[in-house]
Amino acid sequence: MRFSTRIATVAIFAATSIVSSGTLPASAGAQDTAQQKATASSPHGKLIATYHGVLPCADCPGIDTTVKFFATGAKDTHGLYITHHPYQDRKSSYNETGTWTLEKGTPADASASVYVLKPKTGSGVTNFLRVGDNEIKQLDNDRKPFAGNVNFSLKRVAVTAPPPDAGKPAI
Repeated sequence: MRFSTRIATVAIFAATSIVSSGTLPASAGAQDTAQQKATASSPHGKLIATYHGVLPCADCPGIDTTVKFFATGAKDTHGLYITHHPYQDRKSSYNETGTWTLEKGTPADASASVYVLKPKTGSGVTNFLRVGDNEIKQLDNDRKPFAGNVNFSLKRVAVTAPPPDAGKPAI
């Protein structure tokens, strides 16, 4: 009887030490890390979409354009955006950040969904019509399509997960 009391006391002491030191079994720590990675978001908010394409340029072949939308609200109807615009055949590019809202209506379609991008610096807005889940099309300041046959569309970029061994040292 005395032996079993001593074992119980040691077990209780060991459990108390593990809990107070913050040390958990490996499986519990791994589970917490996986959960944190799954729920982690960018400092800009939750990335909800990335679009890419080549927009027209007056004095170069085109502007490679990438737009990333980050949601800061619960309903993905507003947030922050980041654009990257390298000019083709040049060694220059520019980036832009600001806020976006998803609004309804164009002159041709009152129910159309339009992303309205407001830059952090400067004035004016950039409008993109949501053509579908995988495409947006730049509109003019009056939310009308640009005249002519020039392509103003950006296509959604698929989000790819890093390879399973990403971050592990090579053997």
